[in-house]
Amino acid sequence: MTTAPRAMKREFTMFSALSVAFAFVSPIVAVYSVLGVGLSASGPAFVWGGLALYAGQFILVLTLCILASKWADSGGIYQWSRRLLGHRYGWFASWVYICTLLITLPAVAYAGAVLIPPIFDVPAAGHGVVTWLAVGLLAFSTIVNLAGRTFIKIIVVGVIVAEAIGSVGVAVWLLFFDRHQGLDYLSPASLGEYSGLFFSAPFIMAIAFSSYFAIGFESASSIAEEVRRPKRAVPKAMVVSFFAIMIIVMLSTLAFTLAVPDEQFLQDPENAADPAVAILAMSFPAPVFRGILALFVIAFAASLMTIQITVSRLVWATARNGELPFARTLTRLSGETGLPRTAVLVTAVIAALLFLPFQNEGIQMALISFSSVGFFISFLFPVLGLAIARVRGSWRDEPGLFLGRAGAAVSWLALFWLLFQIVNVAWPRETGGGWAADWSTIIGVGVVAVLGVLVEAWVHRKRLHAVRTGTTIVVFERDESEDDADELDAAPSVRA
Repeated sequence: MTTAPRAMKREFTMFSALSVAFAFVSPIVAVYSVLGVGLSASGPAFVWGGLALYAGQFILVLTLCILASKWADSGGIYQWSRRLLGHRYGWFASWVYICTLLITLPAVAYAGAVLIPPIFDVPAAGHGVVTWLAVGLLAFSTIVNLAGRTFIKIIVVGVIVAEAIGSVGVAVWLLFFDRHQGLDYLSPASLGEYSGLFFSAPFIMAIAFSSYFAIGFESASSIAEEVRRPKRAVPKAMVVSFFAIMIIVMLSTLAFTLAVPDEQFLQDPENAADPAVAILAMSFPAPVFRGILALFVIAFAASLMTIQITVSRLVWATARNGELPFARTLTRLSGETGLPRTAVLVTAVIAALLFLPFQNEGIQMALISFSSVGFFISFLFPVLGLAIARVRGSWRDEPGLFLGRAGAAVSWLALFWLLFQIVNVAWPRETGGGWAADWSTIIGVGVVAVLGVLVEAWVHRKRLHAVRTGTTIVVFERDESEDDADELDAAPSVRA
């Protein structure tokens, strides 16, 4: 009788980690999800907010790469936070990130499902039909994740092809053959006059609404234990995927913005809600338009798949330390290569159930706003932990780490950037939907925080009981020797 594997097999390469990060929030998903609200709130100069966002996020990427080059654990944000400031701090990082990812799953699934009916020339589908289509996309993502890493690699290659045509190809076509505006259309004057508080200024709002453009790069760290030579591969994958996404997103945003025919176009509520789709329908023949939408759906499905990879590995890694209910069940690995299929199924069921209270007309933007601030709060845990560790003197910038000694200045800048961006994204701006809609992001963060305190109190009682009885809540310890062995094996080839 064969015993169940205790560790996942290293079947991913640096390119695999890069592809996972790229597909997590693909350029197609990023642009389609927020272009409408960005243009409505900040006008054509919305693109400048995106550039400012990428400047701040680049500093963050470099900081997280420092941590990824030191610790090669699955569930990066959780593991880095835990190692920096202890189990309780790491647990809250894991809780916020898990909740963020679980809410992101139905948000992305629903946004992708909206595109399916027009592919088959079906008139505007009702909310119920779109919800079932979204559940179908989530089911497809789950099946691929259960099938194995080979199938994941194939799908990820498919999304790169879809992006090459659906993002780059369409953007180039629009810029050269369907451009209706000159570059003066992007003048900062289109941001409107400064009015109200600082966080109500159009440019600051543009940075907030473009936040969905630059998340997902950290997902490369979620599969670190499945990647060969992770301390080298994961940081490289994060940086390369960040720049790839940035270039394609800014190209697509520029192309769609300059393809707006006139001022009246965005004043039409239907066009303003989905300007990307409206522009595509106007610019391409019906068969080509439906083919492009099919590429969009592929990108959304791949994004779902990689988000589910990230959250399932995070759940598995947290349970491995005994810090989730039903930990022993959640840490089960199946198959010869060791896949966390139980964690994949559990996250799929929870995400599907979230359609019941959360998915209804008009809430899509609230979900995106909450998931955006959730990502930034999740990033804050390891970055703040690193800052505290530096002050305490428990952190050393070792020569072999990413950036080396230069990492100190970069990590402090990343901390200030995150604090600004969390306030910026969560700021209760007027939406026209009443106070509940205006404050929905802060309310959501509060609910997650209260639930987290309750669940962590249960976990903490388990820790105290383990200390009193001389036992442990850890399901099993990870053998980290393979990480350094991989790096030593790679060293001669690097020098060569």
